[in-house]
Amino acid sequence: MLGSKIEFTLSSLGLTSDRVERWLGRPCGCRERREQLNALSAWAVRVLSGKVEKAKEHLEAILQ
Repeated sequence: MLGSKIEFTLSSLGLTSDRVERWLGRPCGCRERREQLNALSAWAVRVLSGKVEKAKEHLEAILQ
């Protein structure tokens, strides 16, 4: 999904979560961000395919 593709692309350029955490000196939240982007991507695919039942509720749950 989207988050995994972004992670793969950045990692192939040498920008890994370990490197970001070393730069920041704290956890970067990359895993959580990847999971949220993956969920958002899956939500968008469902909505675009016409499955809009409770779409707003699902989106709000993803963004929280």
